[in-house]
Parts: sequence; C-alpha cells; structure tokens
Amino acid sequence: MSRKSYGQFCGLAHALDVVGERWTLLLVRELGSGPKRYTELAESLAGIGTSLLATRVRQLEADGVIQRRLARDQPGSAVVYELSDSGRELAAAVIPLAMWGARHQMANADPDSELFRAEWLLTFLAADMREDAPRDLDAVYEFNIDDSTACLRIREGRVSVRPGGGATPSDVTVRASAPTIAALVGQKVTLDDAVAQGRLDVTGDPAASAALLSVIEKRLTELSVA
Repeated sequence: MSRKSYGQFCGLAHALDVVGERWTLLLVRELGSGPKRYTELAESLAGIGTSLLATRVRQLEADGVIQRRLARDQPGSAVVYELSDSGRELAAAVIPLAMWGARHQMANADPDSELFRAEWLLTFLAADMREDAPRDLDAVYEFNIDDSTACLRIREGRVSVRPGGGATPSDVTVRASAPTIAALVGQKVTLDDAVAQGRLDVTGDPAASAALLSVIEKRLTELSVA
C-alpha cells in the first residue's frame, strides 16, 4: 500500500508517516477502550465515510498498529478490531496530546454542536490509571456526562471501559457536563472546586469514590507541573 513519506531519518517523521493522516489517531482512540466491530467504528467516527475508514483500517493493519480476530462471544463470531502491543503503546502516547488539546485548543469549542461520548474520556482515563489503579479495589463507575454514559471497571489493578450503562447498579455514579470535564482536563478548574460547586457530582460507595478521586487528583497534579 503506497503512501507519501516525509523521507526524514527521524522518529517523529516516521511516526507521522503512519498516523499523520486525518482520522487515524481517532481510530486508535476508539480502539483504546477495547475491541470493536467495523460497524461500531463507523458509528463512533461519524463523518469518516465507509471507503476512507476501510482504507485507514487496512493501513493500520499493515503497519502492525491494529489486528483483527474473531470475537466468539458475539453472535456469528463477528470480526473485531483491536490494538496490537504497538497500538496500545501508541494509544498511551496520544494521551499527552489530548491533554494539550484540552488545555490550549478548546477555549472556543461548542459542546452543543460537537459530538461527545463519555467513552472517550474514560478511554484516556483508563489508559492513564493502569499503573496507579489500586490492586485491592473492585468497583464499577458509571459516568453520566450530559446525555452520554459509559462505565469504568477497576478490578485487581486492571482497568476496562464499556460504553453505555451497566447491567447492574454501579458502585459509584459520576455526573458532570462536558464543559466541566474539559475545564478539569484543561486545568481551568480544580477537582476540589468542581466537587464543591456541584459541577462534578460523585455518589455511591465512599471508599470507591475516594479511590477514584485520588487517582484523578494525582494525574491532574502531574499535568500541572509537566
């Protein structure tokens, strides 16, 4: 599969040869929360177009960033796409870029006219928490951000994300607006102030709530001094 190259002996240039095309990093973001079928990717990347999505998927497969497999736990043993080891490393590398965008490029963003999914936030949060997640914690967190819902599961140090609400009641429910989340990530408001002002509402098991807020606070502090 031919494509343009920067032709520079530089790690950044070679990385951009792979991920510099429009939609590519957003495709990596979508798979950061776990395997997805092609139709699920098309639905979450509204506007990409079927032909372009197919091209991006083929290219990332050829580059070893994503891989396909049969999901035998789904009807008809559906084909799903997932990140490879290299792809997961890339997904982690994208987090600082997303944080930079929240800090410096979203001042004029309009949440009423732009698509938002709670799953996107949790994908970045989960990737960031994997080294800090308490090993003795077993909890499900349901995030309701405006009209979008997704669940974060922490169990024995493992963190996973699932779009939509849980089949059973969550241990903790988090409610906020998309602008509040952007303000937190962009360091326009502190976590303590967001909670005190009622902009971030966290209810449920006290220990599980405290564990989540502690991890978020630690990461926000790290970002502020980075």
